[in-house]
Amino acid sequence: MKKSVLIFIFFSVFLLVGRCKKNTDTIPYGTSLNYSETTNPNTNTGGAFSFTKIIISPNPVRIGTASKLTAVATGNNLTYKWSTSHGDLFGTGYSIYYSDSCIGTYTVTCTVSDGTHTATITVPITITN
Repeated sequence: MKKSVLIFIFFSVFLLVGRCKKNTDTIPYGTSLNYSETTNPNTNTGGAFSFTKIIISPNPVRIGTASKLTAVATGNNLTYKWSTSHGDLFGTGYSIYYSDSCIGTYTVTCTVSDGTHTATITVPITITN
């Protein structure tokens, strides 16, 4: 019995400590990392532009309504390419709308380019009732 309790405590501590790592990732051009609008990812900079995050409003998305997605980027002559693992995207440019009819968590990806450099950010998006 004592051995089982000690194993359980050790396993629980291991899970808690292993999940609390500080995010120190950099975002090189052409790569994706998952971030929500509540985290503070490192700025994707270099060259002539910066792409820092995607804002989802409202979040979570409710079935039957659309949420606005905005890519926060600065620079000249930027182009935006949006994609999703599920659901529908409406519009073009830095700000579009997303809608879905299935409960779950999916991803939305935006790729921003200035014609020379490209940066991609992928965020989780949750659909609820």
